[in-house]
Amino acid sequence: MPVFLSHRKADKASALKIYAYLEANKIKCYIDEFDEALQRSKNITDVIMSRISGCSHLMAIMSYNTSGSWWVPFEVGVASEADRRICSYKIDGVSLPEYLDIWPIMTKPEHLTEFVKLYNNDRSVLLEKSESFRAAYASVQSSGDFHRMLKSATGQR
Repeated sequence: MPVFLSHRKADKASALKIYAYLEANKIKCYIDEFDEALQRSKNITDVIMSRISGCSHLMAIMSYNTSGSWWVPFEVGVASEADRRICSYKIDGVSLPEYLDIWPIMTKPEHLTEFVKLYNNDRSVLLEKSESFRAAYASVQSSGDFHRMLKSATGQR
C-alpha cells in the first residue's frame, strides 16, 4: 500500500525528494501534486480522506512552513483515526507540537533507510502484495510495532 506524503506546498521540493527516494526503493507514494482528481475537486476533504484510506503509512514532512498549515494536522488526525503507520520527517530545526511525539520523528536521510526496511517487513504491506507466507513472519505486525521499531531505529524512546 502507498505511503501518503503530507506536506505544505512551500515544502514541495523536499517532499518530492522524499517521494523520489521512496519510489527508487520500490515504495509507492501518494503526493497531492500528481493527483488530478484533487486538482479538479470541489470537495478536497473527501478526496484527502479517500487517499489516506488507501494508504498504509503517512509521513508528515515538517518544517517551519508547516506551523501555518491546517491540512497537515488534519491529515495526521485522519491517519491516526484509521490506525495508519504514522511518522514525521523534519527538514529543518522546527520544534514539533507535543502530540507528534507519540510517533517516530525522522531527521536525517539514514532514518529514511530505516523506514524503508520496516515498510518492506510490514505485515500490511506484505499482505497487499499477496505474500501471505512472509506476512505471517513479518516483524512489523501492527502500527504500534512500526512506531516502536522506527523510534528505536532512529534513537528515540
